[in-house]
Amino acid sequence: MNADHADSLEDYLKYYNKITPAVGSAKLIDLELESMKIEYVDGLGNKQTSTVKISPPMSSLAESRVKLVAMAEEATGKSFHQPPDMPPAASAVPTMPPTAPKSSIGWTFPEFPGLITTAAICFGYWALSQAYPLSRGGPVEKFLPGVVVEFGRNYREQLFAMMIGIHLIEASVVTRKCLEHGAAFPILLLWTVNAFIEGGPAIVRINKAIKEKEKGQTQR
Repeated sequence: MNADHADSLEDYLKYYNKITPAVGSAKLIDLELESMKIEYVDGLGNKQTSTVKISPPMSSLAESRVKLVAMAEEATGKSFHQPPDMPPAASAVPTMPPTAPKSSIGWTFPEFPGLITTAAICFGYWALSQAYPLSRGGPVEKFLPGVVVEFGRNYREQLFAMMIGIHLIEASVVTRKCLEHGAAFPILLLWTVNAFIEGGPAIVRINKAIKEKEKGQTQR
């Protein structure tokens, strides 16, 4: 700034401190948040120093380029496209490298074991949720052994409650895994309903999806 912008320093002295220095003699010797110290030669040829106040004070030296431009514009009434050539101050905030966005797990279609358990569980919900399927002469008697039908008929409500409880637990396990791994709400809902009607294979499937997601993130 001293070599290329002595005229700006002279403008600061003239406008803010009412001092007229010898042409080309102004040099910046110190810069602080609230002031700058300028050395100059007066009309008698003597070296002098003068402190120009910066108002309002800067919060950090990173503001110096913008602040000195504004002061130069005020002092001269001109608009500058480029700020005075001040040495750039180091930024107080470190620049962080961009990070890759986190990926979330998606839904996968049930595999063969899951399709089998889904059919069996849906059948169980239907057969145990009402009395008719297990009733004498009901549709279940044609497909299951009599001892199984009789057992189901006698303990239908208990078996249904147990079945609901087990699959609620399995669904909650899958829901927790979805939340931990950032699944979107529609995907979370799909996995939860899937686990409620598929059972254990859904847990195996979501664990596999999580491992594949983590493997993909490691390879990036």
